[in-house]
Amino acid sequence: MKVAPFQPGSEFSLLGLDIGGTKIAGAVVTFAATAPGGDAPRISLEASIPTEARRGGARVLADIADFAERQIAAASAAGTPVSGIAIASAGVVDVETGCITSATDTMPGWGGQPLGPHLAERCGLPVRVLNDVHGHALGEATYGAGAGARTALVIAVGTGLGGAAVIDGRILFGSHGVAGHFGHIHHPYAAGLVCSCGRDGHVESVASGSGAARLYAKRQAEAHVKGASYAAAAAASLTGIADVPESAYRKAPGAQRPVVVRGGRELKALVDAGDMFAREVFTDGAFALGQTLGGLANSFDPDVIILSGSLIHVGEFWMEALRKGYRRDAMVGTAATPIVEGSLGSQAPLIGAAVHFLHTAG
Repeated sequence: MKVAPFQPGSEFSLLGLDIGGTKIAGAVVTFAATAPGGDAPRISLEASIPTEARRGGARVLADIADFAERQIAAASAAGTPVSGIAIASAGVVDVETGCITSATDTMPGWGGQPLGPHLAERCGLPVRVLNDVHGHALGEATYGAGAGARTALVIAVGTGLGGAAVIDGRILFGSHGVAGHFGHIHHPYAAGLVCSCGRDGHVESVASGSGAARLYAKRQAEAHVKGASYAAAAAASLTGIADVPESAYRKAPGAQRPVVVRGGRELKALVDAGDMFAREVFTDGAFALGQTLGGLANSFDPDVIILSGSLIHVGEFWMEALRKGYRRDAMVGTAATPIVEGSLGSQAPLIGAAVHFLHTAG
């Protein structure tokens, strides 16, 4: 579906959607000019709904279409009609068709969903889709912490671990749309841990929020603590959360710490309470990620490396461990590459999806 020609200097609005495993966010993204890179776009009419991904991809797709129709109607009522729909979605995206090629078990049945074509048919508007981390990266590289950089690497460190390379203002998608899966690089700390992609030993399995919980569980099992079998089950799960008694998540009388934790948030609570074992888990994961970034910097030679996601706020000790790992593996030419925090927050994927729309419209 073609987009109406841009009018220089006039406003141009899009409905931006950010589809993740927990929630679906939407907002109107309004550009004051036709080309990305000038003044930052205006964000309005922000709203969200829960994804409820466990119901399956078809149900999620139906909810997205309903949500999009409500947002489009609200935009028209507010005097800001949208000219298209720009989507940043979890999963591997075919940017040519707008369909979801594959997805992890965090969104069962999402792979194979005709996201772009379905919304275009339901809403009667042109639709462009890219991966959510790609969208986040493009937003940061165009209007955020990477504005002005020719080459930027963006790493999202949350429940999982994703990333993207932005070169001369464009996302590097790769031949199969999977470029930027930086969490799926081998690291020895992750040996014996099966990654969400089904392979063994990828850095996501120790450096993400779920990975930190798995590394904690793995070390508890190796220490043969009381309840070690529960720890082994949690380490073997893809999320770090297993079907174990609720008591395993609580500190038992006489124990130093719970047998297992539910993700990075509970692990951070232990760190905040002074638990050095938990702190070392975070430190080692951050160091491993830093080494991975060092290798990536040696390959891409970026102007800047941008970090985002919940884990970067664990504490200064986490960032220092990451920088130490980076210095360990970065070559002389890349050792001084700045590593900075993203500046756009949750608006980054919405803005990036809209920038991608402008790049591909016509």
